This record gives sequence, C-alpha cells and structure tokens, in this order.
Amino acid sequence: MFALLGDIQFDLITYFDGFESQFGADFAEHALIEGKPRLQWIGDKLDEIRIQLSFHTQFCDPERELLRLKTAKEAHQAMAMVLGNGDYKGWFVLTDVSATSKQTDKAGTLLALEASLTLREYVGDKKNPMLPPAVQPKLPPVAAKLLPANLTAKVASVGAGLAGAANAVRDNIRQAVTYANQAQSSIRVAVDAARLAQGLRANPMAALGQAAGLLSSMKQVADPLTKLSPVLASLTSQLPEAASILRAGTSALGAVRNAQGALSAINVGNVTGRIDYLSGRLSAAAGVLEAAVPSISKLAGAVVTRKI
Repeated sequence: MFALLGDIQFDLITYFDGFESQFGADFAEHALIEGKPRLQWIGDKLDEIRIQLSFHTQFCDPERELLRLKTAKEAHQAMAMVLGNGDYKGWFVLTDVSATSKQTDKAGTLLALEASLTLREYVGDKKNPMLPPAVQPKLPPVAAKLLPANLTAKVASVGAGLAGAANAVRDNIRQAVTYANQAQSSIRVAVDAARLAQGLRANPMAALGQAAGLLSSMKQVADPLTKLSPVLASLTSQLPEAASILRAGTSALGAVRNAQGALSAINVGNVTGRIDYLSGRLSAAAGVLEAAVPSISKLAGAVVTRKI
C-alpha cells in the first residue's frame, strides 16, 4: 500500500498517478515613501495536496471506488494521511473530487476513469491538537537511565524480540493483502472472460475456443488464493480479522476449483452449460472476496498506522 487516507487505501501501482503538495505563507505588504515596500510575515497557509488517481476494472470497481471518495467528501470529516512507510502527513479534509470517464463497454458500464482529489490541511484546535492515528512510544531515555544495567539489557532484549515478532506479523499482513488484491484483480478478468464466452452461446465452436483462455484466467486467480491461506493461518491466533479473511479465501478458492473442474471433458455438446456453471462459480468467488474487503482494509490500515 502506498498511502492511507482515513480508511481509504491507495496503491502506487493500481491507483496513484500523481501526488502534488503545496505549501505557502502569507505576507503583508507595507508601502514606503520613495522606496520598495516591506513584507511582514502574517502566518503560514494551510498545506494542500492534490492526488491524481487511475481506476480500471482490471484491478478495482471504478464506480465503487468513486462512490467511496464522494462519501468521504460528503462526510466533511478530517482524515489522517499516512504513507505506506509510516510517514504521517497530517490531518486533511477532502474538499474536491473530479472524475473523467475514459472507457465504457457497449452497455455504458464504466471500465476506466481518472480522478483527482484536493486535500486541505485541518489543524483543529491549537489547545487540543489532533494526534497521529497511532504512535508506539519508546522507553523514555530518562527512565532507561534509572534502570540497573542488567535490567536495562533485559528490557532491550525483550523489546528487540517483541519488535521482531511485530515486524514478522506486519510482513505477513502485507503479503496477505498483496495476495488478496492479486486474487481480486485476477477474478475480475476471469469473470469478464466468462461473460465473453457466454455471449458466444449461439456459436458453440467459438465458445469452446475460449476454454483455454478461461483455464489460464482461473489459474491466475487460484495461485494467489493458494498462497493466501497459509499466510492467514499464521495470523489467526493473533488477529481475529485474519480468520474471517481466511474463511473467505478458502471459500473463494473452492469456488474457483469447481469452476476449473467445469472445463474438464468440455465439448461442443456441453460447452454452454459448463461455461454457465463456471461463470456462476466465479461470480460467487468474486462476491466472497468483495465481502472480505473491509476486513482486508482494516488489517492493511493497522499496519500503515503502526497499530500492529
């Protein structure tokens, strides 16, 4: 993940197309007789961030993602901006969203769009400043000095062990999120391929010719789902959310395996029924993974904001 805005994830490869920051300061100009005016600093302007985004059905549902952005704008709430490396940028409000449709299918379904966001810094009350979404405090230097040398060493050793365990959990979560996103992207391609094959039901030979491509598409879905299960299994004892994602991944993989089985012994006589069954199984798998998106986002957000 490249960044997290509130609970909205952005990925550098699939979403971000530009990230522009603007900083400024206000100066008052005082005129002088027979001389150039002098400037007096009044205060700093609010930081502003403009983000260019690209959405395509190969890796997301463009209309759903656009709706999420509109919902965030209409909520009028400040959201924390945190980059994937943990760099906290501050609190921002979403002031503008613009979108341009780039591609649709024959029925008008949106396939690709480009969007731009404008974020303005939100400083809140100076007497009660808004804190970063998560801060993992270290042992204060003064407190460390008060501990005996041997106890300090033990504390440091335990801390190092805990940090190593936490890093391992974060790495596993990142892997799980990557595999889940790959599976979702691949299943959209497979569903589209199945719909194309269904459109050829009047020409069984042409529909049969799509079988090899469908088999390849389903392998692209099955591979990340197969890798997803053991990674999630290692997290279930520590993170309850991982168990629900694991169930979704296992269910989706089972549906994909059934879809793959539909292509066994396929022929001109049964091609229509087999492809219809395959399409239904792929749609079921897509629905299961879609339902797991909130849990996946929650885990990813926890890693970025260092809550884990």
